[in-house]
Amino acid sequence: MRVMILAVVLTAGVTACGTPAPQSQPQSQSSPAPTSAADKQQPTVKAELTVQGKPGLGLLAATNQGSAPITFQGWPKLSFTNLANEPAAIPVEQKLVPGEGPSITLQPGQTAFAGVQLDTEDDANAFAIGSITAEVPGTEPTKVTIIGTDGQNITDISKMKVSEAKVGTMQPATQGVLVFD
Repeated sequence: MRVMILAVVLTAGVTACGTPAPQSQPQSQSSPAPTSAADKQQPTVKAELTVQGKPGLGLLAATNQGSAPITFQGWPKLSFTNLANEPAAIPVEQKLVPGEGPSITLQPGQTAFAGVQLDTEDDANAFAIGSITAEVPGTEPTKVTIIGTDGQNITDISKMKVSEAKVGTMQPATQGVLVFD
């Protein structure tokens, strides 16, 4: 009896719509569309270094500007250019400040932090800085925006001379990231 009712329903569906009723057979899978270089873009991070009251001390904030979560652990890689926009040979020491960096997953719009200490004493090893670049593990390098103690962007950092830098581990909160020895 059930088979007969099903046959009547299928026939009624074909007759009522004028097209065959949907089949329950699996349809063939089409090949995925080819991926372009744009589809494989690295996650986008915005980096800001906010200058603190103590000379040379800064809070690096890395914000996920992409549409997917980013997971990483460790230190941001910092690099510097001189006024001629050439790489400046400034050594960067990785410090366990405030301790081991945990695995962090940043959802879009979320921010992680690291402390940065720049040796800004004007000596023979110091370079006048043209720009600073930060690279959070697993992301592309990005130019760092420098923010002064007044909360305003510092567009001309050429007066800042740096001979070496220390950077702490990336952390999900600011607590303890500025405590260098």
